[in-house]
Amino acid sequence: MSDVIELHADTWDDEVKNVEGPVVVEFWHPMCGWCQKLTPEYEKIPLHFKNVKFVKMNILDDVDNRKIAIENGVMSTPTIKVFCNGRSIGEIVGFRSSKRLVNELNTIFEKMDDCLVQSTPLE
Repeated sequence: MSDVIELHADTWDDEVKNVEGPVVVEFWHPMCGWCQKLTPEYEKIPLHFKNVKFVKMNILDDVDNRKIAIENGVMSTPTIKVFCNGRSIGEIVGFRSSKRLVNELNTIFEKMDDCLVQSTPLE
């Protein structure tokens, strides 16, 4: 069983925007070949991180999902964005192996302390 939550526009605020701490979001769609290759790799990643929420959003599922992707600067799929306290702090675009994803996410998380200290509340 995967520890990755399937996300929809109506749950965006509760699952990403209003969450304290890190959230990793994969923006994908079923017609994207690279997304299909990334899915099993992405689903291995939660095993390597404690206290990090992992979610994924099908950007073609409905118009509101597309709007969220556009608002967050997603220009291609697959795109993985890392959020800290509701703010984007990093992204990974394109296919990566799970090992490479872990390394790149660790690099992003190393900067997370700055995000937690410097971020201002979203209003």
